Amino acid sequence: MDKHKVLFVVDDFYRAGAERFAYEIDRALDKNRFEITILSITEEISNNSSWNSRYYDRLHKDLSTRIEFIDSFQEKESFINRVTRRVNKKLFNKKSTPKTTKINHFFSQFDVIHWFGEYTFFHSVPMEIKKKSLIHSMTAKFQNPNLYKRFDFNFNYNFISPFDNKECDYEYSEFKNINYWHLPLLLKLHFQENKWKFKKTPITKIGIFTRLDIFKPLDPFFYSFQLLLEKLPNCELHIYGNGDPEKEGMIRYLKTLGIREKVFFRGHQENIVETAMTEHINLSWFQGYNNDRPAGYAGFDICSTGTPLICWDFLENPNKPFNEVYPHYKSLTKFVEKSFEILTNEVSANKLSETQFNDVLEKRDVYKHIRSLEEIYCEIIETNK
Repeated sequence: MDKHKVLFVVDDFYRAGAERFAYEIDRALDKNRFEITILSITEEISNNSSWNSRYYDRLHKDLSTRIEFIDSFQEKESFINRVTRRVNKKLFNKKSTPKTTKINHFFSQFDVIHWFGEYTFFHSVPMEIKKKSLIHSMTAKFQNPNLYKRFDFNFNYNFISPFDNKECDYEYSEFKNINYWHLPLLLKLHFQENKWKFKKTPITKIGIFTRLDIFKPLDPFFYSFQLLLEKLPNCELHIYGNGDPEKEGMIRYLKTLGIREKVFFRGHQENIVETAMTEHINLSWFQGYNNDRPAGYAGFDICSTGTPLICWDFLENPNKPFNEVYPHYKSLTKFVEKSFEILTNEVSANKLSETQFNDVLEKRDVYKHIRSLEEIYCEIIETNK
C-alpha cells in the first residue's frame, strides 16, 4: 500500500510549543501508513536571538523525516530586493515568501498539508492547496484579537485545535463556515506512576515554567506571590524559561512590589520533567484558559511528574464552571488561598497531585490518541480525491 504523503509546516525548530507538538506527532504517527516531510518557513541560514540553536530538526532527522527550509524555494534576488527583505525581517519581523510557482509545485506533491500554527499559513496558495490544508491553531484569539485578519472568512478552511465546541464559537466567530476537529495537546509520558509526594522543606519553592514573553504575562503571579509571602515568608518563586526579564518589564514589577530578592529567573531548562523532579517543586503556577486546562505543554509536563499545579485564568470572561482537576482563578485572594492550602496541607496536595497525574495519563498520552489524527488525515485525503 502506498503511504500517504503529509507535509508539516512549522515556523522553525526551536523549543517552542508548536515545534514541540510537531515532533510529538511525528514520532507517534504510523510510518507504515504516513510519510512525513517538514517545511520550516524560516530560512536555514537565519538565527534567533532568543535561542542558542535549533533543537527539533535533529530529532526529526533521527526519525528519518525529510526537512526543507523556505530558502530552498527562493529564487536569486537582486541586491535591492535582498536588502529590502533583510530590513523587513530585522525591523518588522516580516518573513519573506517564496516564488509562488516553485512553492506551489512543492505543496502539490502532498496529500495533506498540516500547518502548525495559524501564523504559518500561506494565504496566497491556490484553491487545491487550501482544500488539503489542515490549519492547527496554536494561539488563542484572546491573546491577539487580530489573529485571523488575513484569512478569507468566506472560505471553508480545515481547522484543528485544543478548543472545544463552545470555545470555537468565539475563536472562529468571524468565519462563515469551517471544518473543525478537536485534538488536545499530546505528549510522550515519562512515568506510568506518580513520583511526587508532599514534603515539608526549609524553603517552599513555587515554580513557573514559561517563555518570558509579552503574550505570556506574569503580573498576576507577582501580585499573588507578594500576598502569599505574608502567610509563608519562607517561599521562593522560581521562573524557568527562555527570555530577558529586564527587557520584558518583569524586573520593574518585582522592584515595585518589593519582592525582587525572592524571585529567581532560572533560564531555559533542557528537561522540564527532570528539573521538576530533582528540585522538588512544592507547587507550580501556570497560565490557564477558560477554567479548562493549562495553556501550554509545560503545564502537562509538570502534571506528568505529579507536581501539583494551579492556574491563573487569562481568558477575560471564563464561561466554564470551576475545574476541580486544574483549578483556575480570576481572584488574587482565592488564588493565594488555594496556593497556601496546597503548600501546607499534605492531604490536599497529594489529592490534587494524583488527580492531575491520572488525567494526563488518560488524556494526553500521544500513543493512545494518535489514531484520531491519522483518521483526520484520511478524511481530508478522501474528501479531495
